[in-house]
Amino acid sequence: MRNPVYSFLLLIGAALLLASCSYHTTSVQGIWVTPAQIEEIKLGRTTGLEITMLLGPPARVDQLNGNDRRLVYDWTEIKSLTFPGGYRAVGLRDKEERQTFEVVLKEGRVLNYRFIKP
Repeated sequence: MRNPVYSFLLLIGAALLLASCSYHTTSVQGIWVTPAQIEEIKLGRTTGLEITMLLGPPARVDQLNGNDRRLVYDWTEIKSLTFPGGYRAVGLRDKEERQTFEVVLKEGRVLNYRFIKP
């Protein structure tokens, strides 16, 4: 008769443990581009230097034809499952969020910009 009671308590305990788990950020890399920063960008007027001052150094710079360039800003956040007591199960059911922002410069000025879906 004790066996079913212990099994039930063990099941309830496991359910409570999993219910009390949450996700916390364990890793952030790159530059997050905000709407306020995007409002500062003016097509045809903002220069590449101003973009670098506004957003910081890009993750990647691609040379297009001639003097034209493409600046790519990548941002990644990884959240890991965290158990009660602060134990983090890094690598086990991690959640990853990404943002990629691209700026195309023609003759040193912003031609266009956009977010790229990962």
